Amino acid sequence: MATELKRTDVAIVGLGAVGGVAALPLTQAGLDVIGLEAGSWLRAEDFAPDELRNNYRGWPQSVQKANLEIPTHRPTASAPYSPRLTIHPMMNAVGGTSLHYWAQSWRLSPWDFKVATETRRRYGASRIPKGSTVEDWPFGLEELEPYYDRVEREIGVSGKAGNINGRIDRGGNIFEGARAREYPMPPLRGSGFTDMMGEAARQLGWHAFP
Repeated sequence: MATELKRTDVAIVGLGAVGGVAALPLTQAGLDVIGLEAGSWLRAEDFAPDELRNNYRGWPQSVQKANLEIPTHRPTASAPYSPRLTIHPMMNAVGGTSLHYWAQSWRLSPWDFKVATETRRRYGASRIPKGSTVEDWPFGLEELEPYYDRVEREIGVSGKAGNINGRIDRGGNIFEGARAREYPMPPLRGSGFTDMMGEAARQLGWHAFP
């Protein structure tokens, strides 16, 4: 028998990286929000450092629904079909698949928003296959930047900015698009290993950054 619940202003189906973040501004605006999630809240014990369980056998909360839409990897259009199973399956839990992401939160670069135009400019129109659906975004990074900034402050992203309003700081990521302000959290503390790798990169002429 169906149960009729209290009426609400907004129902969010799935409390992953998108649905979970969307709940905050809606509730701050005074709306009643209900979140529906197939999984449960996870505890610290659920994140035991068990490599066999986490990387091979799969997380107990994982679901293989991602494997119903397996991407195809081919070096050329004529190469044989070669589906690749997802290494980290999607999660049913509050937080969704963000619960086991690799703890890096990159912004898209300005180039990513005009990939068709930039590919033609740099490599020629012939480099985009006939029938391809690739196209430019209808807006650029500058329109998305305030939302990047807001989310980064809510979840506490750390790092060192390399481009604040066009001012380049070589101590940070000089390849990123312009951001309005510094990261909300300072860069993570380095180690002997990261110092050694950073110095090796600089000797090769590469720009390492935290």
